Amino acid sequence: MTVPEVGKGATVLHWTDRSAYFVNQVSEDGKEVIIERANAIRTDNYGMSDSQDYRYERDPHAEPQTIRFTYGKWRRVYTNREGKKETSPINIIFGTMREYYDFSF
Repeated sequence: MTVPEVGKGATVLHWTDRSAYFVNQVSEDGKEVIIERANAIRTDNYGMSDSQDYRYERDPHAEPQTIRFTYGKWRRVYTNREGKKETSPINIIFGTMREYYDFSF
């Protein structure tokens, strides 16, 4: 398991894609983290290729998201339609920011 650290970034793992996030805040016990989606700007000229390079900037419109480590997993915290707090699993790696779009999927 990787440890969250402010300034080191994070990568959310989807089925084959990857999404880059900034780590804005980590609780003292390391079990609650505030992340924010990075604005990933493609810097290569390879088109629909597996080889992709990005630079990452803050998005002024990105909504901070809370994730918590409970029951041995990271879980995203959100408010449902009825206003109740719920969680859902999130696959995340801390310490690196990586954006990737799988054009073949």
